[in-house]
Amino acid sequence: MNKSNKNMILFLLGKLVSLLGTRIYGFAMSLYILKVTGSALNFSISILVYTVPALVFTPIGGVIADRFDRKRIVLITDFLSGVVMFGALLLSQIYGLQIWIIYLASVFLSIFNSLFATSFDAALPNLVDDDSLGKVNAYNQAINSVSLIVAPVIGGAVYALISPTLFILFNGVSFLLSTCSEAFIDFYWKVKKQGEKIVEKEMTFIEDIKEGFAYLKTKTTIMIVIQGALVLNFIFTVINVAIPHILVVQYPISDEAFGIVEATFSIGALVVSLGFAKKLGKFKANRLAFLTVGLGCLSGLFAIPLIFTELMAIPNFTAIYYGIVFFIMGCLLVIINVPFMTYIQESTENQYRGRVMSLITTIASAISPLGFLIHGLLLDFVPTSIIIIYAGMVMILMGVLFGWKFKGLAKKEPSFREEPVPVE
Repeated sequence: MNKSNKNMILFLLGKLVSLLGTRIYGFAMSLYILKVTGSALNFSISILVYTVPALVFTPIGGVIADRFDRKRIVLITDFLSGVVMFGALLLSQIYGLQIWIIYLASVFLSIFNSLFATSFDAALPNLVDDDSLGKVNAYNQAINSVSLIVAPVIGGAVYALISPTLFILFNGVSFLLSTCSEAFIDFYWKVKKQGEKIVEKEMTFIEDIKEGFAYLKTKTTIMIVIQGALVLNFIFTVINVAIPHILVVQYPISDEAFGIVEATFSIGALVVSLGFAKKLGKFKANRLAFLTVGLGCLSGLFAIPLIFTELMAIPNFTAIYYGIVFFIMGCLLVIINVPFMTYIQESTENQYRGRVMSLITTIASAISPLGFLIHGLLLDFVPTSIIIIYAGMVMILMGVLFGWKFKGLAKKEPSFREEPVPVE
């Protein structure tokens, strides 16, 4: 087995064990908080204490990933996440499993995971050869989808059988196991192969972040997509808020059916990630514009049963219809996301990659809470069908703008290419 394939297998194995353990733990703790407190506020706080530290520490993680040895960062942060879990287990044995223990553990897990994920993702292009990068990104997306599908099933089934503290123990063990697999990865195989030297500079964290942002602004194609992603992430919260409202409040379906409908999105993403892994690697500007228009049209389909309400009277129509649309949407988003992620990794120089990827993640994620707040309020006053149609129209408009901007860029810069030249 060559070094590229070995690194890819170890990377995916470490991600699978760690991510699955974390999501099973998160699902179990959510059930525990709701069961013990019965409070939606406490549940919301549990999400907040994980989300806010991630937004704060992701840009910092980008600087750290570019300054220091990424392998050490990955191993240390994954190991410390395991230590956090064992610490939470110890505290729960002393004080009982209190809500504050879960909150405290979530804060530290969020911080360590931000540093871990940024360093691992920035290192990925150095782990595998150029031909395998798109494939490993697709498999990475598949692992994410598998964990989203499997974690609630395992978590829900096991929650009734064992103590919640055992979930903490299992998650701690999963972090340690993933640390062991990651220890065998050669993080600088490709750098050594190309003879690249790692340059260290004396700069403050703020200067480092500014330098990363200045570098990012020189990447015209990436900046265009980031601007679009900012709008799309804001608009996509309509789907995240409106569809559960439709299926739980307006036209309620069973809890089991709702769970299946939610899972179809991840199943669609999984099918494309596994079935077309080798064909997802190349970024095409025109394809991005076309698929964004398709995503907008697909989003508009969610409104059809709300307009033709007689369809809802057909047995099982609601669950089947929304499940099919969610499945196709999961497929589309993978086709959009994986090539763009590969494009960023290939076209960004190694010494900037951590900061660039962390800034992209932060910029894209920061707008979502505002979207949830605004669209959640709008749904109390505006018909759901109108909100969904508005979301679809904005997505279509963004697709048209993508096409127009990329066409203008091609005229302005004849050297513009849709496929990146890998940075040597």
